[in-house]
Amino acid sequence: MKKMILVFISTFIYFISNAQSEMIKDVFRRLPTYKAYKLTLTTRDSMLEGKTYYPADNDSNETVAYNYGQSVFVKDYLYVSMSFETGQRATGMIEIRSFKMRNGNNMILVSQTGGVPGIAYSQQDLEAFIYGESKTLTLYRKKILPETDESMFMKSGIPDSVRKVILSNSNLTFDLSNEKLLLSLGSSYISTNKELRKWLKGDTVYFDWIKDHFVMGKMEFQY
Repeated sequence: MKKMILVFISTFIYFISNAQSEMIKDVFRRLPTYKAYKLTLTTRDSMLEGKTYYPADNDSNETVAYNYGQSVFVKDYLYVSMSFETGQRATGMIEIRSFKMRNGNNMILVSQTGGVPGIAYSQQDLEAFIYGESKTLTLYRKKILPETDESMFMKSGIPDSVRKVILSNSNLTFDLSNEKLLLSLGSSYISTNKELRKWLKGDTVYFDWIKDHFVMGKMEFQY
């Protein structure tokens, strides 16, 4: 029985690993260092093999670990996480996702989030690149997303006092790991508070990739 379980797990890992596109791995290798925690190409290749990266300046008081991962839902996606193995609560993540354009190129969305989960975790950067037949990354300057902020989740007539509570407790971040682009207030406190919730249309909104830009779609509560 144990052997069967191990075989299943190994097969599943193999399937997921091979399901991820080589294109998105190449994008990760070519991403500017300032967009990838200043990781070297050698380090990135090592991480793509499943190895955890530990910076040379780590010590017993502060041990930072960088890991690579993927999504079971999206083929052209990967992430790099940053966390501490010495108890510090701060963490961060860089997500890379490809969306096919009408001209055959790939629009690469690169998202960086970070902070302390549940307290102050926020969207730090969101930028787009073009990856085509030349296999180079070029910064994409056209607008692909509508304006987004916490007010889009709020109902009209919301009291200023409620608005202030929502703004001070929200952790607005994008999630690139699902089939559709997702934007969330990122706060279980807001989502489970009945007094705040009744002034919200939802705490999560999905965006559809249509004709080379994102269109806001369904808004709902995750909880």
